[in-house]
Amino acid sequence: MAGQALPGGQTTPPNINSLAAQGIQGAGMGAVAGMGYSPSQVGVAGNSASVNPMNVTGSNVTGTNVTGTNVLGNNVMANQLANTSLSPYMNPYTTSVIDAQQADVLRGANMGLDMLGSQAQMAGGFGGSRHGIAMSEMGRGVADLMGQQATGLRQANYAQAQQAAQQDIQGNMQSQLANQGVNMQGQLANQANNLQAQGMNQGNNLQAQLANQQNALQAGLSNQQYGMQGQLANQQAGMQDINNQLQASLANQSAGLQGASQRLGASGQLGDVSNLGFNMGQTVNQNLQSQGAMQQALQQAVFDASAQKYGQYTGHPAQGLSYLNAALGVTPQGENTQVLSKQPGLFDYLTLGASGYTGGQ
Repeated sequence: MAGQALPGGQTTPPNINSLAAQGIQGAGMGAVAGMGYSPSQVGVAGNSASVNPMNVTGSNVTGTNVTGTNVLGNNVMANQLANTSLSPYMNPYTTSVIDAQQADVLRGANMGLDMLGSQAQMAGGFGGSRHGIAMSEMGRGVADLMGQQATGLRQANYAQAQQAAQQDIQGNMQSQLANQGVNMQGQLANQANNLQAQGMNQGNNLQAQLANQQNALQAGLSNQQYGMQGQLANQQAGMQDINNQLQASLANQSAGLQGASQRLGASGQLGDVSNLGFNMGQTVNQNLQSQGAMQQALQQAVFDASAQKYGQYTGHPAQGLSYLNAALGVTPQGENTQVLSKQPGLFDYLTLGASGYTGGQ
């Protein structure tokens, strides 16, 4: 076997007991490491985003105030007859009528005077006192008649003028009242039209504001819905990421547990192999012990044979001497030959195992 290379690049033959002890030690260390293994803690990575809907607030709809214009009638100022000039109402022909009547009266008076003179002349009293008195009475009557006629005509003209002025004043009053009524009706109609227009404008304004408010609310609700959908999508994506991280952590934890289990199994297999090696070492030791006993017995037999031969060699002179003594009649002394032998014990086995273990290192 000399000169042959050993497996594994070893310079000395491997010691099975040393290898078994090392394997048991490694298996124990692996078992201790497996007992101290703590799986990684699996925690939820992060929190899902909160979904907060935004508030949708409608704008206040305020209608414009409809205010009617004040209807103010024109002040009707009645003309006073006392403050009215009657000249425009006087009959311009009154003087002519008076003159014509007075001319008729004077003509009648002249005719009466002529008749009175004729009568006085016929009575012989022409130019007398009675004739004068009669003429004076006739003149006074004519004057009274002319005055009464003129006064009556002038009074009638004045009354007619007053009546015409009063009619004009009344007509003006009625015209002013009619104009005031028409003006008030026009103002009331304008006010009604203005109120109706303002009411329609207010209704249109309210409808427009309500439409704008409804559009704003719909837009706000749409934005709120889209915002919530986006936030929910982001939340679902975040939860999916969290789930993926959780699955990855669980997979890593499972892989760690499997690795620890495989290491424990390998440690157990190493322990089993070490026990097998230990048993093989015990068998080898027993075989070596048996072989050693056989070698010792063989060597002892060789030693005994050698001793016997040596004894024979060394005892040959003595034997020759015994022959000589026998021949001479001398009694030889006895020769003691002791053979030493040794049985291997427990201490020898322990010494052999310790030397083998030390040599294995």
